Amino acid sequence: MFPLRVRSSYSLLEGTAPPATLCRLARQHGYPGLALTDGDNLYGLWPFLAACRGEGLRPVVGAEISEPGTTRRVTCLVEDEAGYRSLCRLLSRRHAPAGFDLAAALVAGSQGLTILGEDLPLLDELREGGLQPVVDLGPQPTAIGRRLRNWARSRGVTAVATPVSRLAGDDQRELYRLLRAIARNTTLSRLETLESPVGVQPLWGPEVYRRRFAVWPEVVTATMAVAERCTFTGPAFGIVMPPWRGGGDNEAGRVLRQKAYAGARRRYGDDLGETVVDRLEHELRIIAAMGYSAYFLVVRDIVHRKGADGRRHKRRICGRGSAAASLVAYCLDITNVCPIRYNLYFERFLNPGRRDPPDIDIDFAWDERDEVLADILSDHGGQAAMVCNHIRFQPRMAIRETAKVFGLPEGEIARLTRRLPWISRGDGEGLQQRLQGLPSLAGQDFSEPWPTILRLATRLIGLPRHLSVHSGGVIITPGPITDYVPVEYAAKGVPIIQWDKDGAEEAGLVKIDILGNRSLGVIRDCIAAVRQNGAPPPESGWNPEDDPPTRETIACGRTMGCFYIESPAMRLLEQKAGSGDFEQLVIQSSIIRPAANEFVREYVRRLHGGSWQPLHPAVGDILDETYGLMVYQEDVSRVAVALAGFSHADADGLRKVMAKKDKALQLRDYEQRFRDGCRRRGVEAADIDRVWEMMLSFDGYSFCKPHSASYARVSFQAAYLKRHHPAEFMAAVISNQGGYYSTFAYVSEAKRLGLAVLPPDVNASDWRWRGQGGWVRVGLQSVAGFSAACLDRLLAARRQGRFTTAADCWHRTRPADDEARALIHAGALDSLDAGGNRTTLLWQWAVFMRRREMAAAASLFPPVLPEPPILPPPDRLTLLRREFAVLGFLCSEHPVTLIGRLPSGLVKVARLGDHVGRRVRCAVWLLTGKLVSTRSGEAMEFLTFEDETGIVEATFFPLVYRRYAHLLQSGRAYVLAGAVDQDYGAITLTVEQAAPLGISG
Repeated sequence: MFPLRVRSSYSLLEGTAPPATLCRLARQHGYPGLALTDGDNLYGLWPFLAACRGEGLRPVVGAEISEPGTTRRVTCLVEDEAGYRSLCRLLSRRHAPAGFDLAAALVAGSQGLTILGEDLPLLDELREGGLQPVVDLGPQPTAIGRRLRNWARSRGVTAVATPVSRLAGDDQRELYRLLRAIARNTTLSRLETLESPVGVQPLWGPEVYRRRFAVWPEVVTATMAVAERCTFTGPAFGIVMPPWRGGGDNEAGRVLRQKAYAGARRRYGDDLGETVVDRLEHELRIIAAMGYSAYFLVVRDIVHRKGADGRRHKRRICGRGSAAASLVAYCLDITNVCPIRYNLYFERFLNPGRRDPPDIDIDFAWDERDEVLADILSDHGGQAAMVCNHIRFQPRMAIRETAKVFGLPEGEIARLTRRLPWISRGDGEGLQQRLQGLPSLAGQDFSEPWPTILRLATRLIGLPRHLSVHSGGVIITPGPITDYVPVEYAAKGVPIIQWDKDGAEEAGLVKIDILGNRSLGVIRDCIAAVRQNGAPPPESGWNPEDDPPTRETIACGRTMGCFYIESPAMRLLEQKAGSGDFEQLVIQSSIIRPAANEFVREYVRRLHGGSWQPLHPAVGDILDETYGLMVYQEDVSRVAVALAGFSHADADGLRKVMAKKDKALQLRDYEQRFRDGCRRRGVEAADIDRVWEMMLSFDGYSFCKPHSASYARVSFQAAYLKRHHPAEFMAAVISNQGGYYSTFAYVSEAKRLGLAVLPPDVNASDWRWRGQGGWVRVGLQSVAGFSAACLDRLLAARRQGRFTTAADCWHRTRPADDEARALIHAGALDSLDAGGNRTTLLWQWAVFMRRREMAAAASLFPPVLPEPPILPPPDRLTLLRREFAVLGFLCSEHPVTLIGRLPSGLVKVARLGDHVGRRVRCAVWLLTGKLVSTRSGEAMEFLTFEDETGIVEATFFPLVYRRYAHLLQSGRAYVLAGAVDQDYGAITLTVEQAAPLGISG
């Protein structure tokens, strides 16, 4: 007996068990192998193949293919490589936007496939088309099965018994019902009226099917014969490189050499010098030997956009990741950091011992990325698609979806889920206990049905939910991409392969990551604004890394708005380091990973002259540039080689597994090998423990040095522009929708830089913000409720002449009622009223609306309004409240200054440095926070507050956090009481008490 129809959790919202669970169960039942046949997909192919290897099973690759809008379906099992290509093409046609006729598609292309079916008309149709399908009798004899068997016997067609399993066991029926209710967007109580669970069965052992089919024993035996046809055990493509259309490998190598040397002369001058030439030759030899020449040329063509003149023009990019260690990439303008100057190690990217295909990651301006992707997909039509993401149920999603199928109202669900800022996937056990322990959920009612909801939600966590588009991974194949992997289409019409990035890597499909970066848009727009304002172009010969004022800005942590170095933790580290130089920023941007807090403190101590010794004599000086600490991903590999005797390939494997999410088994194996290798070399147990603990700080999130250097380059460019062109820079930051902080926070930062924030104005504002000299002007994009359509009408009308009155503006732009009121409350029409009286403007709008409603056509009534009566302007607080409601910030004030009856003795944030070691109270506004867990698992939070004078980072330790967590909400004012701390010049506040404040007149 061989199970030929088994569905896993990759049959989205239908199968309940991952492939690993099914394979383990199949081995326990004594099956020799398993056929995974998920519905219309090969999503789980690579986890399935890995699980079969782990359990010693023979895999049969397949899929169940359905015809949309009908009940017609077949199961296709792959016999050989031709069958695999046929299956990929069939699945791709099934998901294509055009209609899909199952029978016609099978007749046209099913070479190398065994087709199992149970629909007699469809089986007849397939036989008439020259195919020989196998009759599928299902998991047990039935009256329909008898008809099918008789049909098969009369025509000499094979009939088989199939498990048709969607569950790993009977205990998963409740989970199955939950998944189906989610899929149907209905409640559990109504599910039974929509579909029947009859026929939904677990994967039983072979004796069950032998007993069931005792009257037809031949159909059980036939399953083995069908399985034996299927000799294909998985794709073996090797490394699949994107094709270069200029010729074969030899020609690609010649062209790459030519372009690399031309780029080197552009970067370094005509006299390249021995160091550059030797490095280029070394890299070119390895690139050619590993077949990567074409890959580099394809990426270069992507970076250089083809213009209307047919010539290629370099886009603004940030080539990052390990590829930034390549001098060839630097000379091709794929990356922007000199790997020689900053000692970047090429073998981290490409070396003959590396088994997995590396990829090149390129950031483009966030609003140009879609255009770049469209160009790639258009240029390589039929041979390119994006990588997908397999979105899985995480705790918040699982709780929300489960509560919905229990019929709870959205408001009640949101009251719990929106207060879940910190909860990890974990193992899903004890979810209710963990939630009840969260201070932010103090007072939450956990009575029924919540215990049942949370129990069921726990079972959802980790199961695949749906597909989305990867953030930027693109696959380009030498032939039709559907020969390699099934392709379907995302909601916005983009073709995506059915595998995520790990599956693509397993298959050997080399991807190119095309990513969006807001800071590149900020730098682009800032430079354009500086040029437009008549100043010399900042990029003319600039070298921000060597600019003393820029370094001072970074050393003082004044980097809000600067890419990657603006988070509270980074700004504090910059202040503690106090150096501001490029090499230290590269270290800082890598060491500030979540699991490395104690090493961050040690780095600062050593940076300021604290003594230190190498990790171990065997490590030698390989960590000298990072003060004896492992900072970069490649440090893990280098230490494993030096201390435990790992090969370079094994050391790279350890480095890679550190970044994996589901890595427990592999990591345990590597740890054992590391410890064994160290012991063989005489390393003491205490030293092994210490080094391994430092390696574990790379858990899940870390960078290689080339990546950090690439980011640091962009960070320096942003810091340079902020220091020398603050108005244009802050306008560009807000126009590009910011970064770590809200628009409110960036407006406050602009004021701290001494810039006047001018309100929006229908005659002066564009959609984006503008800045020049000592001011920034609010862009109309910040007016809540103001539509793009109305903006287009406004800009078109303004090109015909300035607006002279409010009525003239309304007549020519035709705003909706909420749009006009939003413009009034934002102050955008103040300049059109002699006194800037917004009460008068509201009266005029009401009259205008009435006349427009009475007019036969909007264009027929004159935009002239009667003289308004004398009306009192809104009181100051009402005016500011309305302005805040539509803008999310105040142009002239800070909300903290509007609070009445404040306690006495408050200290302004800018003066906290005068009170180090003392307890103070201050009135502040909450901007953002980061919830973390202590070693003992307690919750605590780091929060960022500000007043009109400055910004401060505050720490709520567990005891205090438990007391005040339910009160903390961004965008509110508080009085904080606590101790002022100073650490290497960085000022923070350890909070002891917190009380919310209301704004009053």
